[in-house]
Amino acid sequence: MDKIMSLLHNFDPAAFIPKLNTVLGWIELGVRIAVMAGPLVLLFLGLLNFLAPPKEANHKMGFRALWGMGSVEAWQLTQKIAGICWGVLGIVLTVVMAIICNGFRGMDPMTMVTQAGTCLLWEFILVAAVYLGINVTMAILYDWDGNRRARIEEEEEYYEEEM
Repeated sequence: MDKIMSLLHNFDPAAFIPKLNTVLGWIELGVRIAVMAGPLVLLFLGLLNFLAPPKEANHKMGFRALWGMGSVEAWQLTQKIAGICWGVLGIVLTVVMAIICNGFRGMDPMTMVTQAGTCLLWEFILVAAVYLGINVTMAILYDWDGNRRARIEEEEEYYEEEM
């Protein structure tokens, strides 16, 4: 027992508890990373889909809309539309979230985390809306088998005759 007491004689439990300033710094860093990760990933995926899209439909890479996987033409258009949408959304969200994250420095932790949660919720809603928009656009332009819808082709022919 004396040996155990001699080991614990110089033990200071306060040395293992991080300073409050450091903990708040880590919370702020974690919140910033959580808020900025989504827009940066969107920007990267948008550039990747627009500049170097997969050549053919696959189940590994690319934006997979049900109506956009029926033909090579539908697949390529889906990748271009998705690349533009994800890229623009990524740029806009990166700028907006960077401005919001800049204001985190002076906030108390609970307000900071609440505002970060609100930002993440808005990011999710906007991504879901763009995802739905891309799928609806492809459903309007192409049928289930990847063929252009007849009325779209008729409208294109009409406009070509006008010009």
